[in-house]
This record gives sequence, C-alpha cells and structure tokens, in this order.
Amino acid sequence: MAADPRSRLDHRVTESASLTGAEVLAASALALLASTIVAAYLVERSGRTIAPFAILPLSVAATATMGVWFRGHVRWQAGEVAAFAAIVAAVLAWLLWLAWPALLPLGSGADVTHHLLLIDYIERHWRLVHEARVEAYLGEMVHYTPGSHLLAALAGAWTGTDGLHAVYPVVACSVALKAGFVFLIALRLMPPDVPRIPLAATGVLLLFLPRAYVIGSFAHDSFFAQVVAELFAVGMWWALVVWDERPSKSSMGFFALAGAASFLTWPVWIGPPLVVLVTLALAHEGLTAPERLGHLMLGVVPIAALATAYTAGRLAWVGYFRAGGAVLRPSPSEFGWWFLLLSAAGMGVAITRRRGRATALLVAAIGVQALTLLAVTRGTGAGTSYMALKMVYLAVYALAVASGLALAVAWQTVVRVAGDGAGGALLRGHSGERFAWALVVLLAVAVARPLIAAPRPKPVISEPLYLAGQWARAHVPPACVDYLVADDYAAYWLHLAVLGNPRMSARTADADTFVLPAAITRWILPRGLPFAIVDLPALPTDVRGELEVLAQFGPAAVVKRRGESRCPEGMNRP
Repeated sequence: MAADPRSRLDHRVTESASLTGAEVLAASALALLASTIVAAYLVERSGRTIAPFAILPLSVAATATMGVWFRGHVRWQAGEVAAFAAIVAAVLAWLLWLAWPALLPLGSGADVTHHLLLIDYIERHWRLVHEARVEAYLGEMVHYTPGSHLLAALAGAWTGTDGLHAVYPVVACSVALKAGFVFLIALRLMPPDVPRIPLAATGVLLLFLPRAYVIGSFAHDSFFAQVVAELFAVGMWWALVVWDERPSKSSMGFFALAGAASFLTWPVWIGPPLVVLVTLALAHEGLTAPERLGHLMLGVVPIAALATAYTAGRLAWVGYFRAGGAVLRPSPSEFGWWFLLLSAAGMGVAITRRRGRATALLVAAIGVQALTLLAVTRGTGAGTSYMALKMVYLAVYALAVASGLALAVAWQTVVRVAGDGAGGALLRGHSGERFAWALVVLLAVAVARPLIAAPRPKPVISEPLYLAGQWARAHVPPACVDYLVADDYAAYWLHLAVLGNPRMSARTADADTFVLPAAITRWILPRGLPFAIVDLPALPTDVRGELEVLAQFGPAAVVKRRGESRCPEGMNRP
C-alpha cells in the first residue's frame, strides 16, 4: 500500500526542522523583551498603574514558558550555540564601546528628545498618556506606540538607573540579538553540503556593509522605536521560516508574541510578515484546510486583538502612516556593489528553493508595502515617500541573509567544478570547514576596518548637562532658564526632556531659543532670563566673567544673571 504523500512530506519536514539550542536561546531572549512590552501595556490597559517589579516576574515567566514550549524539538549543537553567542556578544560589545562610558543615546536631531519625552512621562507616572492637555508637552508622542519607551523605562527601573541611561543599552541589545537571528535564519537556508556555520556567519558580516541602515538608524538618526521593532519583525520572519519547514503551534505562538510587540513598538513592520504568513498558510502542502485556519488564527488573532484595543479611541494615530521627516535614500554607495550583487544572486536562489520561499516572500511583501505607502502618501508634502523609504531598513536584513546564501551556492559550485582533485578535497570535510572560517576572518577584517576606523559618534546629550538640567528643574523655575550650550539639539533636549517645558509654546517654536549665538546675545543684553544652563568651554571669556555659578557639574553649570532680569510665570508640568 502506497504511503500518503502528505505524510511523507510531514516526516521529511519534521526531521529537518527541529530547533537547535541556539534558536531556543534566541527565541527566549526575544520573548523576554516582547513579553515585557505586552505585559506592561495590558496592565496599563486594564486601568492599573505599571509596577516595574511586578512586570519583571511576568516577563521571566513568559520567557520560561517559551523555552518549555520549544523544549520537545531541541537539538543542542555546541558549534551553533558558540557561533550564535559569539555573534551576539561581539556586536553588543562593539555597540557598547561606541557609547562608552556614558552609554547615553548617540543620535542627534529632534527625534532623540521626542522619544525621551515619552520615556520621562512614563517614568514619572507609570501610565500611558490619556489626558489631552499632555499633548502641549509631548506633541505627537501622545499618539506614538510606546513599546520601546516602556522597555527603556522598565529597564531603567530594574537596573536602578533611569530610562535615559537604559534606552541605548536596550537598543544595543536589540541590534545584537537581531544579528543573532540573521545568523540563525541564514543557517536554515544553507545547503547541507557546505560548511554551514561559517557561511551563515558571512551573512551577519555582510549585514554591516550598509551600516547607515543598520547602525546609522540609531547612532545618527535616533529611530529608537523603529530599531527595536526591527528585532520583533526579524523574529516573526524566523518563526515563519521555522513554521514553513514544520508547522507547529509553538512557532506560531512565538510569531504572535513577536507580532504583538512589533505592533506596540513600531506598527509599520507588522504588514509584511502577516502577508507572508497568510501566503504560506494557503500554499503549504502539508496542512488540511482546518489546520491552516487554526494556525492562521493562532498567529493573527492575538495581534489583531491587541491592535484593535490600542487603536480604539486613537483616531489621530491613523495619521502616523503619513508622517514625514528626513530619511536616508537608497543608493549603491550606501550598500556597496558587492552587497547588492550578492544579495540579488542570493534572492534568485531563494526564490527557487523550498527553504528560501519565506525569505523571498518577505522581500516581495516589503516591496509591495513600500509601493502602497508611496501611493497613500503621494501629495502629502513632507510625508511623501518617507514611510515607503523606511521599508528599506527592514529589507536589509533579508538581503544580508540572501548574500550569505549566494556565497554558499558559490562554494557548492566551486567544489563541484573542482571535483575529486586536490582542490575539491581542500574544500570538503574538516579542511573545507577551516578554509571557510579563514574566509570569515578575512571578510570580518574587511568589514570591521572601516567600522573601527570611523570616528565614534559624538552624542549631543552628556552626563554633565543632564545633571545640570536635573538640578535646575529641582531648584529654579524651568520656564526661566536659558541655554548657553554648543549644540542646538542639546539645548532643545534640555528645554523639553530635562526641564519639562511645553513643546507647544512660542518659546519652543522660536529657533533662536536653542542657538548659542542668539543665547549669548540675550545673556549680554539686560532684562533677560535670570538663569541658564551653560557649557562652560563653549562660552567666550568675557561672558564667563558675568556669571554667578549656582551649581557646577564638570564642564556644565547652572548659572544666574548678575544684573536685572525678567522671568515669565512658570507653567505646571504634566
């Protein structure tokens, strides 16, 4: 009697798709971050105040549950675990070095201040924004999805610091774990007859060629929420790759958790993985119609329910997708020709292979969403193409995996051409593994040299200015403080995020409020504001002589005007 073809397929997929120990570690780490966001939101949604040390055991329990859920399918392989741990540790160490020793946010521009405003509000109230009057202080951030801000505030509470000092390590951890997932996805796409671990590692190394998208997104542009949400979107992608090889409730449950966290953090990423899930479920050869529906509901319903709960009563949030701003425009120089050629070749391979179809579909879905966003925002002024161009930031991760796949296929081709001769023997077995690791080392040197040689980003935020701002907020009227600091964005941050002045005010709208030459002129003239936060090395000598220092924190100080001054009435802060 002939065997059922579907049974043969299920057996084959089951044997090839069991999880590795490295994947369980990665999934558990992501579950810790995702469950923290979801638990905090649900507690707050129920009308309760968020208690940081009540959220922590909930998150740990969710992480343990995820590990237990996956435990029946685990294959522990020391090489994969070591490679995964090394990748995550190396990326994290490098990112922490970039911001060492202060570990404060590296980005510039107004966005860093706006994100810190929402983090500060959460820390002060342990609630999300529900009062209309707060919009005068937070602006559009009252409508912003709060996932990354909740995570930073909670991490600050758990470590005894605050959200300002926790946000960069949180972002760095998300990027490092994201690199680990890229390795794990690339590993699943590797052909079985190549040195899989080193060739999968090449995908991670190639990821850092378009560094403006991978690192510049937070080290320069302060897209904190977007960067953290990329981790959850990449986690959803990994779950789809796993599920497509062997459909299981555990991988679909993980998809739902990562999707819920992605929506609460930066919902723009949620579309492509959902489209891929529906496509894979409809096309999967090994499922009956009721099974397909059951898996779809498990993956989609929790995300849809949470999205419905969040958007209820938040009609202004819909305008989020028409947001405008400065964004990197893709060009060959931002990627490098090697990356573009390898990723194009790898995507061509992924399209033709069963294991690559989830990745190929993801890139296609990202492209469709980019075109849709371009059509929706057409003619909206500043918003034109902004969100569409943002889709490139997510596509980069799939393209990096495709680049690693292209190198693996090239390896296969060279071995096949070399045949059984000396060259072929060199590329097979243990000698081939050593040769592949040598290739990884050479590639690592080539990729790392420009990264290490580049000057470390100079943050506009500094610990001395923060301490001066905190002292001023506690001891003088915040509305009566001027800013004599070298960087305009540092002054903007002090004015709003540290001192708590309103965004919607004539003073905040006046660009001269934050420009050092204009501030010096105001300070020299009589009847100006009585107090100022100053960056002492940035001031001319004659101006320094006219200051009465109230408190000093290294190169920063809070000072008082010696002559006559005036001060508008202070405002109540939320």
